[in-house]
Amino acid sequence: MRLKPFPFILVAMLILKLAGLAQAPDPAHVLQATSERLLDDLKRMPRYTCVQTITRTYYANSRFVHPSCSKLIAEHDARKKMLPIESWDRLRLEVALVDGNSVYSWVGAPRFTDDTLDKLAGSGPLGSGDFGVFLNGILHHATPSFQRERTENGTRLYEYSYEMPIGKSGYRVKVPHGWTVTGYDGTLLLDPETNDLVRLIVRTDELPSASLACRATSEVTYRRMPIHQRMVLVPQETKLFTIGTNGAESTSETSYANCREYSSTIKMIFGEGATSANSVLASNPAPAPAPAPPLPAGLHFSVHVTTPIDIDKAAAGDPIEAVLTAPMHDKKKAVVAPTGALLHGRLRTVKVWMSAFNTVQIGMQFESIEIGGRSVPLNAIYLPVYPMSFGSPYGMRFRIDNSFIGGTFSFNGVHIHPKDLDSEWVTVGSSEQKEEKNKN
Repeated sequence: MRLKPFPFILVAMLILKLAGLAQAPDPAHVLQATSERLLDDLKRMPRYTCVQTITRTYYANSRFVHPSCSKLIAEHDARKKMLPIESWDRLRLEVALVDGNSVYSWVGAPRFTDDTLDKLAGSGPLGSGDFGVFLNGILHHATPSFQRERTENGTRLYEYSYEMPIGKSGYRVKVPHGWTVTGYDGTLLLDPETNDLVRLIVRTDELPSASLACRATSEVTYRRMPIHQRMVLVPQETKLFTIGTNGAESTSETSYANCREYSSTIKMIFGEGATSANSVLASNPAPAPAPAPPLPAGLHFSVHVTTPIDIDKAAAGDPIEAVLTAPMHDKKKAVVAPTGALLHGRLRTVKVWMSAFNTVQIGMQFESIEIGGRSVPLNAIYLPVYPMSFGSPYGMRFRIDNSFIGGTFSFNGVHIHPKDLDSEWVTVGSSEQKEEKNKN
């Protein structure tokens, strides 16, 4: 009697499947090996910096009555789609890792300062634990537990859950009168073949009533890239999702680029009398000549912005240039700077409102002007023109923004390339800033 091959095929397939299961790495071993690798990375992390582009989207809540945070969180978790988009903004910063902490600057600025992230970035959801702060706390103070095996893009991954009680947590949340600590939980997604971290999710406990948010959830995707002849684990993308106490929601998506080690001309510079790491990173090729004093307050001038601005790509922090369209005079009518003198500054706001009117806001700030071959600091605010400048193809008008010394312009439309950005400004000193804005 001749046997049919079909049963033998099934047996062979079963044997191969069992062999594959036998070869699957042990989850406990993967967790231990990965933890040891990551902790070693955190101890020997090189000094490096990356450019981060942050796009924040704000979702409107039209209800007049705001439920409790518990109900808002439950409603969000049950909802299958996002709320309507109200607005979005974008900013671009440079972040550097110094002694395990993050310090920030505008891209291309001559130094990293101890300015906080929210001071540079203004209002809106922000996070700063992507470069190992969360990892260090989780690996030292939490006990991850294996949950399941999953496949993403053909790669087998292991998922572990963890909980961080508030007593061991270092997660600080901004509240109106300072900071408060929250507990959190989440998941680690590990690659069992490389013993490496792929993704980290951090979800806060329900936040205290003093906070403006009910819950914040961060999702950080990691990759390795060569820095100083080492393959260093760096964030590739971060998503921060928040649920506000008023029912509104927001997402903040951060991408990272141009990660590199500090150059040999970068060093730590401490403030006067300081001896700690609350310091400044700055270029130090040679002693620099004494800087020129800033222009005095009260000088009126007109400018034309020469830097092209594409709202689909522009971000707060991007450098801009402009030229004087007429000579700048002092109060005695003497020429301070001639027509064509070059001004340097930055965008400070790039925001699009979509809920009621399609409106773009572009805030800008001038920092210096070139006079006689020297870069002279200046602080200036935009002088509003009333009524609206109907000569502008976008209906330019002024809207005060008190978060910085400068000016904010508004345009009708969404995907725009503002042209003919001609405007009138006046220099101010630090003491004059508030007085001048209060007049307007």
